Amino acid sequence: MKNLIYGFLASVPLWVTLPFLGIKTTFFIPILIEWATKFILPWILLYWIIRLVKGLEKNK
Repeated sequence: MKNLIYGFLASVPLWVTLPFLGIKTTFFIPILIEWATKFILPWILLYWIIRLVKGLEKNK
């Protein structure tokens, strides 16, 4: 729950400051989410799959 609050508190200043810099948040934030799901999340998933396989091999 604490991490969720930190994430929310980190995103609020983005929504406030980006329009002052001339960046449309209605365009930027969805593109950022799409980029994260396309490039970052697969690496996280791969990391956890490798940990699972190593854990299963260690238990045998």
